[in-house]
Amino acid sequence: MPTSLLICRHQIFGMKQPCTIGLIGGTGTEGRGIALRLAAAGLELGVGSRLPVRARELASELNEQLKAGRISGTDNATLISQSEIVFLTVPFVHADAVLQEHRERFFAGQILVDVTVPVVFDKGPRLLELAEGSGAEHIRNRIPLHLALVAAFKTLPAHLLAHADSWLDCDEFICSDSVEAKRRVLDLVSRIPRLRWVDAGSLSASRSLEAMTLLAIDINRRHKVQASRFRLVGLP
Repeated sequence: MPTSLLICRHQIFGMKQPCTIGLIGGTGTEGRGIALRLAAAGLELGVGSRLPVRARELASELNEQLKAGRISGTDNATLISQSEIVFLTVPFVHADAVLQEHRERFFAGQILVDVTVPVVFDKGPRLLELAEGSGAEHIRNRIPLHLALVAAFKTLPAHLLAHADSWLDCDEFICSDSVEAKRRVLDLVSRIPRLRWVDAGSLSASRSLEAMTLLAIDINRRHKVQASRFRLVGLP
């Protein structure tokens, strides 16, 4: 796939900047929702899959839904090698294997956005006990040192993201140990309408964010709803 298919040019604070955006495992519910929201906000991006035909089929479907050709599809390997900002949207249980398989394809200056949450469902939902304290910190220890890691989209319901005609009307949180990487990701995701992004600080804040996701899942199950999410009161 030509590199130009993954190039996006978007307006940030009045200045035109080039970027490349890719979603690893973008054919799942989470990837589909993020791709749809970013493309609806006017960004161009690529979705990846182990099977490129699945990625191309999804891209075609989403482009038809949006009535715009902003999304392209390819295999994960090509996507990683061509994308400046990469969203990791595979289920957490598959993250280690995917990152190990493509470890050598990540390059200096690239940003990885972790949207995974280490939740498993056995006798009810629970968070995996990880030595690092959170899924994001676990991933930090398994990627090259030259790769900046940002955690985002952890508390938003995936199925709600995938319905572009549904307003999100909530707050979402972003954290990273890299101030510059966090700023660049905020520049992108802040284009999604009716969603306020809150800087949650360093990557260790992902421990709280992942626990919040578990809380939302429990509330959904108890009250038989699907779209519990968070809004902070008192924050200007």
